[in-house]
Amino acid sequence: MTNTDDQCARDGCTFHVELVPIGGGVLPGMFCGPACADFVWVERALTDAEPTPELATALEGLEGLRRLLNGRRHPSDVGPLPGVFDG
Repeated sequence: MTNTDDQCARDGCTFHVELVPIGGGVLPGMFCGPACADFVWVERALTDAEPTPELATALEGLEGLRRLLNGRRHPSDVGPLPGVFDG
């Protein structure tokens, strides 16, 4: 792995990716934890959405969340984002 291969895939995050157990071993994931993975999922969904006044408000909120995530000292300081993957 190179330095960029073991760094979280979310823009602005410098944490190492978490290891994902698969079968009898572990492989590197793409993100440092569920918060970054959820953030990227939400960001992609909003980017693909039709422009509306509500979308503009959501994008503003997303920037606040980006600042929160970028300010963490540890990947687990923020857990999974509520409501993103609730069944």
